[in-house]
Amino acid sequence: MRYRRLARASAAAGARDKWVTIQALTEGESDSGFPTEDEWADLATVAMAREDLEAVERARTEQDLALTTTSWQMAYRADMDPERIDVPKLRRLAYLGRHYDILAATPVGRHRVLELLTEVHSQVEAAP
Repeated sequence: MRYRRLARASAAAGARDKWVTIQALTEGESDSGFPTEDEWADLATVAMAREDLEAVERARTEQDLALTTTSWQMAYRADMDPERIDVPKLRRLAYLGRHYDILAATPVGRHRVLELLTEVHSQVEAAP
């Protein structure tokens, strides 16, 4: 099954009605100086507009995989500027208990709006 929305327009500030947490990747270090597992820390909670662009469901032998691609729009923040940091590597979004991996960050206008393209995976056991 596939769902895709093609037409997209810039969301007005009033459409930013979802409170989303931006998380930053922090590289852990042990007492001896060796790198440890990376951890995600909350950076900020900001208002964003959300639009689901595509939903795909794939059946595998033992699990079904659901993949959703979502576009988020938020007010510009310097710590999310793709020209300053590697946003897909160092940031992710958390909303309603789910973590959204950022695929791309694109500035819209002159430091006014950032559009984030995200992907979230769901794995469920296949029905017998």
